Amino acid sequence: MERCKKSLVPTEKGLALNSVVKTMRIADVAMTGEWEKELARIERGELPADTFRKEIEAYTREITSELLSCDKLFGSRDSGCACPKCGTGRMRFYGKVVRCDNTECGLPVFRQKAGRTLSDDEIKDLLTDGHTKPLKGFKSKQGKNFDAIVAFDGEYNTTFVFPEKKCKSSYPKKRK
Repeated sequence: MERCKKSLVPTEKGLALNSVVKTMRIADVAMTGEWEKELARIERGELPADTFRKEIEAYTREITSELLSCDKLFGSRDSGCACPKCGTGRMRFYGKVVRCDNTECGLPVFRQKAGRTLSDDEIKDLLTDGHTKPLKGFKSKQGKNFDAIVAFDGEYNTTFVFPEKKCKSSYPKKRK
């Protein structure tokens, strides 16, 4: 959406998204009703909240994969790297995310990290080596700049690894 004086006007990408989504289950008002019924069952103690959350997570992965695979919305290009998680898919560059094209995996790697956008080469290092080289230019939530390595944890989530700083002793060594 874009603001045009006092009106909100849909962008071309928004219109394209609408044309694709309107035939999907997510655009069906009955789905909202189903979710409301499930939430009511949780309130009454008939359904564990964790079960509902897992269903929503699975559906979110499914719809995201469907939308990202739609070239009409998001142009993509091959990264030249295999998926580090499943090993069978290929990682594809989209605007702000790199994603495995294997629909059963769908590993996402977001380019934006702590106020810094990872370059194609930095993403390729992460995908092939499991970590980047030390990178500069990250910004903490408190607004402080920091340097770090971006790496995968055991579940292929990205995390920061901080290089060890060389400590200088404040006391001179005694000579004997």
